[in-house]
Parts: sequence; C-alpha cells; structure tokens
Amino acid sequence: MIDFFRSIEFHFHDPLWIVSQVFAFFALVTMFWSFQITNKIKMMVLLGLGTMFLAISAYFLSNYTLMVLFGLAAVRNYVFSYLDWRTSKGNIVPKWVTYFFGGVFVVSTVVSTVVLVHVLRVPTAGVWLEWLICVTLIGLVIGNVLEGTNLMRISFVVNRIFNIINHAYFNNVIAVIIAMLTISSNIIFYIRQLVGWIKKRRAAAQVTEQV
Repeated sequence: MIDFFRSIEFHFHDPLWIVSQVFAFFALVTMFWSFQITNKIKMMVLLGLGTMFLAISAYFLSNYTLMVLFGLAAVRNYVFSYLDWRTSKGNIVPKWVTYFFGGVFVVSTVVSTVVLVHVLRVPTAGVWLEWLICVTLIGLVIGNVLEGTNLMRISFVVNRIFNIINHAYFNNVIAVIIAMLTISSNIIFYIRQLVGWIKKRRAAAQVTEQV
C-alpha cells in the first residue's frame, strides 16, 4: 500500500498537470460539501458540479475513459435532480420518464466503456478496473431512480475506492485525496445519523419512563 502511494508523482513543471489539479481542487470542495447534505436534490446538484470538475481534470491528464464516464455522471445528476425538483414542487413526473433516463444512462455508461476500452483502446489503469468503475456507476444510476440517498452513497464510496487506483495511475493527486475524503465524509455522515438515532431512542425511552 505504501509503495502504491509512493508511485504518485507531482509534476509541477507540467502546466497541464497544474491545471488538472486546479479543477480537481474545485471538485474536492463541492464533493465534500455535498455529502454533508441530507437533501437529495441539493446533494445531486453539488455532485454533478464536482463530477464535472473531475471530468475536466481527467481530460488534462489524458484519462479519457474517466473523463467521459464522469461527464455522463455529471449530466445524469443534473437530469435526476431536475426531475426530483419538479416532483418536490408538486408537478407530476411520470415514472416512465425516470426509468427512461435511468435506462439511457445505464446504456450510455456501458457503451462508453466498451468503445473507449475495447474499441479505441485509450490508455487505462486496467480493463478490469474500468469495468468495476462502470458497474459502480450503474449502481449510482439506480440510486438516482430510487428514493433516498443510501444506495447513492454506498455506490459512490465503492466507486471512489476503485477510482483511487485509477487516479494514482494518472497522477491525479488531488483526485486521490478527494476519493479518500469522500469515503471519510460518508462515514462521518452515517456516524452522525447513528448518533442522532441513539439520541432519539434515549429521548423516547425517557418519555416512556415518565409516563
């Protein structure tokens, strides 16, 4: 593990690497912020913005597979946040619309992986890794369709575990930090949820005893 992180290099002499890290830093701020929010709509908007920054960062490092997949993920978050926003305002959004866009993004994610990895054969950290990232992104699509944020969070955490390897391969230093922090951020979120649940249980128990 130590050797793995030692393989990451800082290319301060390379302007493109520096630009990539600037966009990755923007992604760091927005993504860490997003996972402290319980509102699914706001969370998806911030995730879309952060993912877009990561897509731009990946472009400057010639990490084209992740650039395309992150680009699709950003669009997906905006589409589903808009649909959820319309629903929250009392507008009826037919289920088939949500399922349709879910299907579109699942197919787009799989097709993009096939074309980039197997047809164009762009540089990758490993074919197996790209497919694991693809699968976790499909989990995120399903999480967008379902209510709540749990599946989104779990899929995102697993996705970021695989992305650490990918980012390290392309020397995206800040993106590695993002992946580690977002995993930690989700753990913190669930700890906060657990503490809140325990407090409510204790308060309910005290009320019962008083009665």
